[in-house]
Amino acid sequence: MNQQPPPTDPPQPLRFSSGDFASPDLALERFRKLTEDICDVILLGETKDFHVSSTTLRLSGALLLEARSSALRYDRTSRHVARGIDHFQLVMYLGGGAEFVSSDRTYQQRAGDVSVIDMGLPSLTRETQAEDGATRAMSFILPRVLLAPLLSAATGGPMIRILPREAPYARMLSEYMLSLRRCALELTHRESQAAVQSLAQLVAGGCNRRWEDDPLSVSTSQETLRARIKTHIEKNLGMASLGVEPLCREFDLSRTGLYRLFAPQSPISYIHQRRLHRAFAMLISPAFRTWRILDIALECQFASDATFIRAFRRQFDLPPGEARKLAEQKVLGAPPGGGPSHPLPDAEASRWVSQLTGALLTKNDL
Repeated sequence: MNQQPPPTDPPQPLRFSSGDFASPDLALERFRKLTEDICDVILLGETKDFHVSSTTLRLSGALLLEARSSALRYDRTSRHVARGIDHFQLVMYLGGGAEFVSSDRTYQQRAGDVSVIDMGLPSLTRETQAEDGATRAMSFILPRVLLAPLLSAATGGPMIRILPREAPYARMLSEYMLSLRRCALELTHRESQAAVQSLAQLVAGGCNRRWEDDPLSVSTSQETLRARIKTHIEKNLGMASLGVEPLCREFDLSRTGLYRLFAPQSPISYIHQRRLHRAFAMLISPAFRTWRILDIALECQFASDATFIRAFRRQFDLPPGEARKLAEQKVLGAPPGGGPSHPLPDAEASRWVSQLTGALLTKNDL
């Protein structure tokens, strides 16, 4: 495999400190500007008490972020998703914790737990302070092209996984994250690339297994069956024949049994929602840049562009044309391809990271 040549100069950390500004108001305004392409930042408390100190380091195919701050809320909306910075986030809180809300589900993360967050859907993160009044978090941002091919089909779709700190595997992963943080500045390009590849493998191993201590883990035969059905739906979203009766035949279920599995949502509503998310992904992908909105609507089994536009607006609070325009305005698009067949995932991940950090550096100089 051909790799990108190592950079002539080792990457230097990008630092941000509220103490460098004349007032907390100015610091908060600049911090929001730096993160506006990824999420909205809401302070949980008084502006006069705002403080943050963060370090961002570019690795060979990933970003390492570390921050100590006031408790904050991060809102990743449909508009942020449309901007195309398509990634997974690996998070460990060293002090404090967080509550995540995505797709009407709530997840709790304690200090020492490791979370894996698929940023392909809108989500909300609400941080909680430690006893010293601050939160401390370490995160690795991994582009989808690097991690997605390693995830099993059963994982399917956008998700949040919490790996509990009591589990030996989670402890091993957290120790590796801390070790990589300690050594990051001393690694060569190739060593950094190998370390990031190993991190992606470890993350995939954690996502592809079930956690006995995780109350949200799949643990019953009904949950397993529902996961199988959802995987089948994901693979057949483009098929006009996908519906209740074919699913009942495929999985030997009665209509009542199928609806019970998806309660309180209906199977039809779930399929409709997943088709909208598929359409969203197509709209912001460079691979479908030449497709008309009508083409995407028909591919995702909507009867007309008018029907599709109404449904899309209800789901994402913006029309499909605006979602595409937001993605086209940014050079920070997800790498083209991105599936297991992509020939150079490491090189594409490095390109993605270079673009993202380049934009952050530009903003920091403003």
